[in-house]
Amino acid sequence: MKKIRVYLILILGVLSFQLAQAQLNAPSLRCVSLNSATGDMTLSWVIPADPTAIFTRYEVYNSSNQAGPYTLLGNVNTYNQTSYVHVGSNGNFQSQYYYVVTVSNGTNNSTPSDTVRSLFLNLVNLPVGVAALNWNAIHTPLLLSSSSTYTLSRQSPPGAFTPIYTGSTRNYRDTVMLCSVFYNYKVQIADASGCVSESNVTGSFFQDKLGPALPPLDSVSVNTNGSVTLGWEPSPSTDASMYYIYKETTGGIWLVIDSVFGHNNTSYTYIGSDATSGSINFCISALDSCRNIGLLGSAQAQKTIFLTTKYKLCSRSVDLTWTSYVNLPKGILLYDIYCSINGGAIALVGTATGTSFTHTQLNPGDSYCYVVKVRNTDRSISANSNQSCIIANAPSGPSYVYLKSVSVNSDQNIVVTYAVDTLKPYLGAIIFKSEDGIIFNQLKINYSVSNFIESIVDSDVKSSEKNYYYKIQLLDSCGNPGMISNTSKSIVLSVTHDTEQLFYNSLSWDDYSSWSGNVDSYNIYRAVNGVFDPVPIDNVSAGTKSYVDNVEEFVSEQGKFSYYVEAVEGAGNIYGFKDVAKSNTADAYVEVTVYVPNAFAPKGRNNIWLPMAQYVEKTDYKVMVFNRWGTKVFQTNSDTEGWTGDNATDEVYVYVVEYKNARGEYIQLKGHLTLVK
Repeated sequence: MKKIRVYLILILGVLSFQLAQAQLNAPSLRCVSLNSATGDMTLSWVIPADPTAIFTRYEVYNSSNQAGPYTLLGNVNTYNQTSYVHVGSNGNFQSQYYYVVTVSNGTNNSTPSDTVRSLFLNLVNLPVGVAALNWNAIHTPLLLSSSSTYTLSRQSPPGAFTPIYTGSTRNYRDTVMLCSVFYNYKVQIADASGCVSESNVTGSFFQDKLGPALPPLDSVSVNTNGSVTLGWEPSPSTDASMYYIYKETTGGIWLVIDSVFGHNNTSYTYIGSDATSGSINFCISALDSCRNIGLLGSAQAQKTIFLTTKYKLCSRSVDLTWTSYVNLPKGILLYDIYCSINGGAIALVGTATGTSFTHTQLNPGDSYCYVVKVRNTDRSISANSNQSCIIANAPSGPSYVYLKSVSVNSDQNIVVTYAVDTLKPYLGAIIFKSEDGIIFNQLKINYSVSNFIESIVDSDVKSSEKNYYYKIQLLDSCGNPGMISNTSKSIVLSVTHDTEQLFYNSLSWDDYSSWSGNVDSYNIYRAVNGVFDPVPIDNVSAGTKSYVDNVEEFVSEQGKFSYYVEAVEGAGNIYGFKDVAKSNTADAYVEVTVYVPNAFAPKGRNNIWLPMAQYVEKTDYKVMVFNRWGTKVFQTNSDTEGWTGDNATDEVYVYVVEYKNARGEYIQLKGHLTLVK
């Protein structure tokens, strides 16, 4: 028993010693908030854990200097209490420093909490109407539970405080926008625990003596009537009530030309502009409700784009040059070039990154009006130049070019004849050719320019198979294509021999086109054995496209007939011409079998044996008669000379007839001839 009692005494002693040595942590001091009306400072903390219930009290210490000395303000004997009020803290005049200690088991003090400094807000009233404010941190670095941002609020007594700044920096300049006002300020920082540290309230009487901020100038743009429209953003100073418009004059002097009332009125059109004769420099400034005028924005001035155009006669192009745009917000992306032709809708014709552009392939006689538009990099802002116009004059040249005729010559080539006004200079003529009248290709360039009437021969044709269309385009004195003539086409003639109507040839052709005087009639010419009669065999009216020719009277000829038709122009040609145009030559061949009698009676009624030959070439005609032994008993080269059968002894003979037909082919006929006695 004695031993047991000794052990219990020892255990109780150890426990008493451990309890005497145990202690709690200090509370986590989070916020110090000043009631500026009373001067009292409220401290807020998070209590420490006390699982063994050894809490005795919290001791609150204070100093007006971070280095101390610190004095005990008071005790908090309630474990769950999370705040303490320092009455009359003097926090309206300077920062106060605080920490808290936990006492446990009556005498054991914890390590002090973090030392937290009350927020103290300093204010300097600058003479330009600006409140310069700065404040301290409650702890350096900020407590882990503190917000990363401060909230600065402003009050115009007796109104409520309104936040004007939220951020991590501990200074701020508040520009006063009112002519005369009293403002109070305070700063706060929140903690994750839910408490807020709040500074003293400080204030002053302010007068706005600072001019309003410069309104950003967007653009100066020239209108088609020569006026200039300026656009800008509202001044960042909300009390800006008017804007002055300045124009730079000779010697760099800025002259006020007008004013615009209203903070949000941000455009102005200058009617008295001379932007069509040169670039004009503009800037603006703002005036606030206190009659303070802002800085003159000459450093951000913008000049109108001045566009000039120079027409180049021979290249049929225009060179555009313009002044560079300066101070465009966000910088220049490019310039768009717009053009209106003959007063029509304006359209984009090109872009440039520099200050020049060439517009090509202008149409002579048309008017062109140009405007250059600058665009910034995100295309949110643009500005126009003045409008500059030109007329695309063409070099002085011939007053007309006229295609007189498209005619087939004796070689079956096509001769194209045209007339040009040679009183005006030109470089040459382009002859165009087509097989369908739609798609034309260049045939050649004729550089002969001295003759009033010019002709070219086209040998690359099949004039009897297809039509060919032609037109002429003059090259002006610069060598550019210009005036174009009428279009004319060749005539295609075809001829067929009627095999049933032995003595008839049928002609057909298409109409000639086109003449200024239209077609009056068609002459029809015929050749017998290759020789054309200079006199037409007939003349038919316009619109007639076929003809039948009776060639019975030419049975004694070889049988080859050739034809061409000739279109005759009617009266009324605007140039005074009256032309003809020939078709191709077309041939017809009349081919007849030679009739050879196979018997005759020398002493009877038909006493002469004579082959009947029509449309046979007489120069190569030959008739021969042979007896049974092959001896020639008769020969003649005349189609009118027959065999009388003189001295004939046999009853059967052999004949041979040789001739050349209308096509020039040699024909030989053989047969037996019976002599009837």
